[in-house]
Amino acid sequence: MGAASNHSSHSMLRLAILRHAEAVPLTQGGDADRELSPSGRDLAERMGRYFHKLGLKPDLTLVSPSKRTRQTFEALERGAEEKFVVEYVQSLYHATLPVLEELLDEAPKEAKFLLIVGHNPGLAEFANALAANGKKTELARMRAHFPTPCMAIIDFDAKSWKKADRGEGKLEYFITRAALAK
Repeated sequence: MGAASNHSSHSMLRLAILRHAEAVPLTQGGDADRELSPSGRDLAERMGRYFHKLGLKPDLTLVSPSKRTRQTFEALERGAEEKFVVEYVQSLYHATLPVLEELLDEAPKEAKFLLIVGHNPGLAEFANALAANGKKTELARMRAHFPTPCMAIIDFDAKSWKKADRGEGKLEYFITRAALAK
């Protein structure tokens, strides 16, 4: 298994769902070109440091090709002081719940720990649909608000992503800017 996956059970899959950090308001460039604000960049880096502190290392990261999601991912890597395997997936840009579920279904089963970087409202719906278990307070917090940036880390007792269905996930962490303030 190797130390990198640090899971207790060998048949566990882990999904991290990261909503991009705060972007600047829409300008003439169009939505896909919106950059992170300075505080957004800072918080995305802090998220990376937090990631590092928890010893998290995804096997594969799927990132929406918009500028703000790419910059969030790059800042996460800087903060984590790691380079992660990444694919930029066009369909992640403003993906709906069905699109996200399809992406998850098609994820390679060798990737036991998958990170997805994208947008609301799709990501919030996705996280809420998948995670039915976990700490009640954390679940309630996640259901109430899925802000920029935030990350839901959801574990599945499944061998393949096709089996990682709605309501089957356990929310392990819900990380928002409050946790990154340190």
